[in-house]
Amino acid sequence: MVRYSHSTTIALAIVSSLYQNAASAPVDTSDCEPIGNLGIDNLDRYDYSANMNINDNCGYTLDIKFKHDESLPIPSSGLQCDPAIVPPDIAMDGMPYFAFRWAYKSVPKYIKDATGIDHISIDFNPCGHPPIDVFTIPHYDLHIYLESPEYRTCMTCDKLPGAPICDPTRAQSTPNGQGFFNVGMVAAGPNAGKLSNMPDGFEYAAYDNIPLMGGHSWDVNRQPSKSDPWVDPVWIMGTYDGKIVDYEPMFPLSFIVGGGDKSYEERLTYVGQTIKELPTKYKVDYDSESGFVTIRFEGNSNICDEGVKTKKSKSKRSKKSV
Repeated sequence: MVRYSHSTTIALAIVSSLYQNAASAPVDTSDCEPIGNLGIDNLDRYDYSANMNINDNCGYTLDIKFKHDESLPIPSSGLQCDPAIVPPDIAMDGMPYFAFRWAYKSVPKYIKDATGIDHISIDFNPCGHPPIDVFTIPHYDLHIYLESPEYRTCMTCDKLPGAPICDPTRAQSTPNGQGFFNVGMVAAGPNAGKLSNMPDGFEYAAYDNIPLMGGHSWDVNRQPSKSDPWVDPVWIMGTYDGKIVDYEPMFPLSFIVGGGDKSYEERLTYVGQTIKELPTKYKVDYDSESGFVTIRFEGNSNICDEGVKTKKSKSKRSKKSV
């Protein structure tokens, strides 16, 4: 966990201003990581499925359904989540408790054509992640990526020493690293200076750029805190090189396990919207009897094709190793 002083915060703002609204540059394919660093390339462990419908008004409804994998590690002590402790405490899956557990699957062409989505990554964080006392509890990030896995492997940067983030305190040495600090903003009009293709009130955090994933922006006025613990899903937008590369509903593990059904929904509008297929609404439903959580996205489809009115994609369940 990294804490920033006032002087460091000023440095973050200066470095970010160097790249905001800069022209996008082709990624340097010589500065990429192995695709295996994106995690497991299937979602079988979660009994994942995707079901899409396009209505007569060319609006899509996309349902992502999965179940928490109970073999995933849950820390019993805060010490297990402290990366400063060497050697770290190792979980039953052979990884440190604080390590991310990433798994992804590309969507079928009919979903990509309608929604712009390339692949879906279900990412479990046993210890959570920064900001501290905000998202540092076990939770899922459901990343909806608009770029390919191959593109993500080139989202690399100069990291801050001792932290898994792109260094925001000085200029990045590569075009790929500079892309994390190039954030699209509305150039003119009443919304000038606001983040484009994001809900009003979202803020970009220069210290939340994660290699292979992108930047993170959200409404900090609605984020959890020590006095107001995290209960419901939170909407996050991901950026890289002036573009929206992903969006995600993020929810605590407590929302999708245990007794009692749970439901949360939120309507979405965007400032300076140029990506018409961004969701206009999302809903997260947990069914305690089956153990499944369904995340529904609604939005304007890029296509109106009778041949894809209703289709379903499903992972085949694989036997877990123990």
